[in-house]
Amino acid sequence: MTPDHRRKTENHWHSVDLATAVPRPGDRMAVALLGEPITILRDGSGVVQAFRRRSGRYVRCVVRCGVIFVNLGEEDHVSVAAEGVPDSESITPHCA
Repeated sequence: MTPDHRRKTENHWHSVDLATAVPRPGDRMAVALLGEPITILRDGSGVVQAFRRRSGRYVRCVVRCGVIFVNLGEEDHVSVAAEGVPDSESITPHCA
């Protein structure tokens, strides 16, 4: 994949899984999207969020009709605190 094609692909919304995959606050899962390791988690208030595992930066994540969508090209520019990044053994692996 060329860098230009990757950039264009990242700037689209990608369905990852059903929101029921992370049903309770604190639940999380790991996905690989376009070769990028992403963690999807449901925070303490029940909101589904996504962040890049390598950079620890949140990316746009929405739930529509029970499906989780992630857009890698639109970062929220907020770093995840080190204590907020779960270790890989506590994450259910998925592949998108």
